[in-house]
Amino acid sequence: MTALDGVILVVIILCMVGVGLTGEKKNETTEDFFLAGRKLRWYQIGFSLFATNFSASALIGLTGAAYLTGIAIYNYEWVGILALVFFALVLVRVVRGSQVYTLSEYLERRYDARIKVLYSVFIIFLIVFIEMAGALYAGGVLLSEVIPGLSMNFVIVLVMILAGLYSVLGGLNAISKTDIFQSIVLFISALLIAYFTLAASGGWSGFIKATPDEALSLIRGLDDRAVPWTGLVVGIPVLCTYFWMVNQNMVQWVLSANSETDARRGLMFVGFLKLFILFIIIVPGIAAATLIPGLTDADRIYPALLMEYLPPGVLGIVLAGFVAALMSNTDSTLHAASTIITMDFVHKASPEIPAEKLVKLGRIITVIIIGISALWAPMIGNFGTLFEYVQGVLSYAVAPFVVIYLGGLFWPRATAKGALAALVAGFTASVLIGILGDGMGLIDIHYLYVPLPVAMISLLAFVIVSRLTTPHEVEAKLLWINTRAGHITLLDKVMAAALILLTFLLVAIFW
Repeated sequence: MTALDGVILVVIILCMVGVGLTGEKKNETTEDFFLAGRKLRWYQIGFSLFATNFSASALIGLTGAAYLTGIAIYNYEWVGILALVFFALVLVRVVRGSQVYTLSEYLERRYDARIKVLYSVFIIFLIVFIEMAGALYAGGVLLSEVIPGLSMNFVIVLVMILAGLYSVLGGLNAISKTDIFQSIVLFISALLIAYFTLAASGGWSGFIKATPDEALSLIRGLDDRAVPWTGLVVGIPVLCTYFWMVNQNMVQWVLSANSETDARRGLMFVGFLKLFILFIIIVPGIAAATLIPGLTDADRIYPALLMEYLPPGVLGIVLAGFVAALMSNTDSTLHAASTIITMDFVHKASPEIPAEKLVKLGRIITVIIIGISALWAPMIGNFGTLFEYVQGVLSYAVAPFVVIYLGGLFWPRATAKGALAALVAGFTASVLIGILGDGMGLIDIHYLYVPLPVAMISLLAFVIVSRLTTPHEVEAKLLWINTRAGHITLLDKVMAAALILLTFLLVAIFW
């Protein structure tokens, strides 16, 4: 890395932190600090969702997975786009209308405190040990390779300090402002690396000519390592439903929207941005298989592309984009975990605590989470590729919560005991599959085959026990049947139709 790259990198990082520190400091109420006063506009929501989604771990993980397996990894993205459209058109009204701070608060009001506690513990675990730690590990991998003498631990500590600084001081409003800037830097840097990678491949035609047909096929056979077609059917839809609809890290942006229309358009805006991921993240990874063959560590592909094909100056911009992705995921996950702990545990245990003190406690909790994630992040290198680490854990863990959350929204007859039975049955099934497979080696099962059977077992327990127990009275605004989709503008319908059409067009082209 040249001195010019270093200067560009430092300047852009300082700009990002500066934007965060100029965020609104007036956080007198918990709604101001944790949900930006519920005043965010559609573009703020869209950019924040994009920046949170495409973290450093996504950049390194998706590029590495594309290097090993080809375009099939994009199946996660196009199914995710359909999940976003469903969220926008069907669920936004009831989710915002519930006026909750967190999904765990919704689950408490829909069921009881036991379900809230289980979800809160579960989501905090995923945020700290999967989402944030994965992003920090990715940052350490890349920056320690590109910048000589920089250790992974130093990178992790530095990023946590920078992102934690404005997250602690400014809350969600400051995070949303930095996310806009970070999304633009991230997008430009991804375009640059895609351009120079394709140029090295001889342009688009050269890339197509040099790439095996199998690598450009979305739909794969049963023996595919990444996404067998059966995994696309039974696994990815459950994972995408969790990621976009049952994950506090993402749903907090919808809860902070200024209006239903802003929430809908923000969700669809990020859907349009995700269409480009095929060309600016997946394609460079596929091209690298021809340009840099023989690499055995998939997590090193992205750093290798940067070092081999980016000229001085451009490398600094792309590194800044990577740091932007790293910080945007870190700040959002920090805030999501802090919101859950402060509002679902501290506030519930001591409702007399004034708002100003709750905000201070939220800041202290953020600092504690920073420390725990930083300690765990270096351990991730022991779990195979970063992408497989993240998706493998989620495949075993998330299905029961998808069942009880969507079941609670759509089925008025659902009971708290039914939800508890669904969680117990689902997690028992996950543990048994894990023991028989990875533990004892008695069955060989791809991780994408796990979510659907676990979901079906959870659903069966959910329905049976709910039918056998007496339901309690539920607030009308917590049920979809009482709110329905609400008024959806013509523009929103046109946006949704265009997004679905473009998504299926891409799928058809690479079928």
